[in-house]
Amino acid sequence: MSTNPYQPPAANVDLVEPPLEVPEEIAKKIKSAWIAGLVSVALTLIFVVISLAGTSVMGIDAWALLDAAVVAGLAFGVFRKSRTCAILLLAFFLLNKIVMWVDAGSAAGLPMTLVFLWFYFQGIVGTFQFHHWKRTANINT
Repeated sequence: MSTNPYQPPAANVDLVEPPLEVPEEIAKKIKSAWIAGLVSVALTLIFVVISLAGTSVMGIDAWALLDAAVVAGLAFGVFRKSRTCAILLLAFFLLNKIVMWVDAGSAAGLPMTLVFLWFYFQGIVGTFQFHHWKRTANINT
């Protein structure tokens, strides 16, 4: 310490915390869920463009752009490891599929729906595992 009373205190401002190393099994579940969300958004946008060009696809119209925006927002929330967004993503997707099936009168696309539901469920599991891991490791992010 110097004898100058007007000298500012020395502080180490170069401290940088290492990046958070999430366990691979947890990160994989979360990543697959938000990627599935982006794939869902991309497919919806493709069907909207086809529908707007004049060919009706499963009754999709321009209102599906709102659905795509909601799914994109929820997928971003899952990317940010939000448990709420993960649950809402699965619920929103399932609700949309049920409405589409009721309108169409058949469960068209059931195998693909089950694949998306699996990834979204894994996202829920992954986000809950992440927050449990973070809490037990006493990591403050």
